[in-house]
Amino acid sequence: MKKVLVLLMVLLMASFTVFAAGAGEAQAGGKKTITIGAESWEINKIFLEHAAQEFMAAHPDVTVEIVTIADQTKLSNYILDWGKGSTDVDLVFLDGGIFSAEYAAKGLIYDFEKDLNFFADFPKSNFTAGSLETGLKGGAQVCLPAIYEVYGISINKAMFKEAGLLDAAGNPLPIKTWDDFLAFAEKLTKKDANGTVTQVGGSVQFGNNLNTILGAALYSQFGDVYTADGITFNVDNDFTRNMIGAWQKGIQSGALSQSTFVDNAGGRNGFKAGQIAMCYEAAGRWMEAVATIGAENLALIPIPGDFGGTVCFGCQMVIPKASKNPELVCQFIKEAVYGEYCQTNAFTTYGKMSVIQKHFDAALEATPLWKGIADSMSKAKPMITYEESQKWLEGLDQIFQKGLVSTTTTPADMVKQILDLSASIRK
Repeated sequence: MKKVLVLLMVLLMASFTVFAAGAGEAQAGGKKTITIGAESWEINKIFLEHAAQEFMAAHPDVTVEIVTIADQTKLSNYILDWGKGSTDVDLVFLDGGIFSAEYAAKGLIYDFEKDLNFFADFPKSNFTAGSLETGLKGGAQVCLPAIYEVYGISINKAMFKEAGLLDAAGNPLPIKTWDDFLAFAEKLTKKDANGTVTQVGGSVQFGNNLNTILGAALYSQFGDVYTADGITFNVDNDFTRNMIGAWQKGIQSGALSQSTFVDNAGGRNGFKAGQIAMCYEAAGRWMEAVATIGAENLALIPIPGDFGGTVCFGCQMVIPKASKNPELVCQFIKEAVYGEYCQTNAFTTYGKMSVIQKHFDAALEATPLWKGIADSMSKAKPMITYEESQKWLEGLDQIFQKGLVSTTTTPADMVKQILDLSASIRK
């Protein structure tokens, strides 16, 4: 009987050990596993598989696993899991920081500075100016940027040349206002004998980056995105109404593409395919078109506006407090994500800018076309991430995608809808 009881106790203890093992905990033989959650584009364009292999080669006692986050539902479900103290990931990559404010508000993620002392052996001076600020929420460093991006307008110079929109030096004529943008788009648009558009003048990202698109336009005009309260989008003005009016005219005439209404990549794909002449999105879109259009036919120009700046945003990394091995994750970030291979190749291949200054400088030397928005980049500033960022983005999408095609909705109506939406969300 005693032997049976002892055997049962051993089996129970073994079962408990298996049950208790979570993300980042030791495996048999003392080996540890850290699990990375990221969207497919992040895995590809930040070279996370290479980062994992590089780290495991340097640390044979560690296994790095990467799981793909298929959609935003998973990010929302983390709130429930982490609130219960459980997690199947140790490090999560967030596109533009969506959900990070809500995670932070609920105390579900680590503060890299206060909780993890990340900068003790990796000083802030390593980072490019402004990039760390993209990960601040309420003054706390609850996110770290993996890469960061700025906004600008990618140009197909061959189309501009055909439309007579290049200067004597072969550079695009300046676009100083959104009226200019619309006028250029109309000149660049081609239609066949039946009135069907065969070449589209321009594209604006009216999909998953619309909040940043709107914010970057405001920042370029006013030098700030927000009103005097420091948090509400500064849209109740003639500039915004005129800009929306120009976008509305372009959408309804066919001079601006509607492709991003249904496909977030629609604008950039049309630009890469040589079907769209201008693309207002993350500035790195021109790099994706080199293989199809040729670097000699590409240019990058700043967003229209009196101030002439741009906003920057970063793909953010967060560590859930439910993770059992945050120190090891920090080591992975410092050695692999912030290593030369990932940081340099993400910039030179995809235009995802390095957040580490020495890698940024090296990559910039290899890609001089970025100098087209050098002044704009020097004024880059991050935007605030709202606690209900997803609700804000989805609401903006609905307002713009319905309003821009409507012949009865005015720009003033849309501005009012934006203000009403803004008042309804937690910031």
